[in-house]
Amino acid sequence: MADLRTAFLRGLQDERDLVVALCARLAATDSQNPPGDTHAIAEVCVAELSRIPGVEVRKVVGKEPMVNVVARIAGTASGRRLVFNGHLDTGPVADAAQWSVPPFGGVVRDGRIYGRGVCDMKAGVTAGVRALAALAEVRREIRGEYVVTLVADEGSGARWGTRYLIENEPLSLGDAMISGDVGSPHVARFGEKGFLWLEIEAAGKSAGGAHTYLGVNAVERLAKALAGLQDLESIECPVPEALRSAIDAAAPISEPMAGPGETETLKRITVNVGLMQGGQKINQVPSRARALVDIRFPPGLSRGEVVSQAAARLAQVPGITLRELDGADPNWTDPGSEIVQAVQRNGHEIIGRRPAITLRHGFSDSRLYRLLGIPSVVYGATPHNNNAPDEYVEIDDLMAVFRVHALTAYDFLSARS
Repeated sequence: MADLRTAFLRGLQDERDLVVALCARLAATDSQNPPGDTHAIAEVCVAELSRIPGVEVRKVVGKEPMVNVVARIAGTASGRRLVFNGHLDTGPVADAAQWSVPPFGGVVRDGRIYGRGVCDMKAGVTAGVRALAALAEVRREIRGEYVVTLVADEGSGARWGTRYLIENEPLSLGDAMISGDVGSPHVARFGEKGFLWLEIEAAGKSAGGAHTYLGVNAVERLAKALAGLQDLESIECPVPEALRSAIDAAAPISEPMAGPGETETLKRITVNVGLMQGGQKINQVPSRARALVDIRFPPGLSRGEVVSQAAARLAQVPGITLRELDGADPNWTDPGSEIVQAVQRNGHEIIGRRPAITLRHGFSDSRLYRLLGIPSVVYGATPHNNNAPDEYVEIDDLMAVFRVHALTAYDFLSARS
């Protein structure tokens, strides 16, 4: 088996041109969300997958125009199923004039691939698809099956992407899941903070701008309520010690990449007011005001606890109503689990340094697998100008992620235990 694995690893070194070409094609394909139309990028993936001998591939649509793709390669003996999950939709291009290259040009230059969504997460999708192609070459050496799920709708809740597949496609569930969502070859993410999206409305009483004593200003009420909500950030969070230790141990590697403050942010609540609306004209007391708020919270707290804490603070201001839009509890896989350890071990083999393991600030579709008890890890390329002009991925990063994904799948599916 050691000789076979060595030969498989050696073969991965020869994939560079194919990996770069696929990533560039994906980068050249518009899949912005909104509108969330993944027809074109799904066709690119289906065409690539259909050329691989022994692969079963099909499109799955829960709601137009959000197209998902499911592909499968099976070994010659029964065994476990490893699922790769990657999203096809990307953030929008805010202002194409700020780009030095076309956002959908698929430009390959100076060791980089440019394009909207190439970091988040067309590079990761490339890794999953080409890992399947590599496994197809060694089908006789593996047991079980490797399933690639390429989904729409990740950027708007996953209802018609991963959620739909989990509910309707048995192949989308397995013994473990690996995602290529944005990250770094030097850091594997085994869990995520929880999130809570709130809509907060303030009611007041309209009056003329010269006669404020006759009205009640809803914008002022809302501002006071939001100031109280910001106090959530001061709550002491009871992060489990094992997770706190993992976050702290990863800091020397992960923080220089993610930016100063990452380590502490992973262990505390953050509150972001993403939208405020109120009033109709400058000389009128506004009777209505509204805000959308994004709260992130670490393990040790639950969604219900955070909602209660938020509601208690908002109740101190009259005329305030609260509505939950979406949310999820923090979720994580045991850092000592087989899939996490395999990524670390293979990361060391490929990049020469054992990747750190820590949590993710943002959420990904991996949370939906963990909620079902499926061990999951996120391992992707480093974001450069992510969701900003001139977004790009380093080709060396892309190749490292591809090789770690392929080797991890090989190990997971050739294990005889």
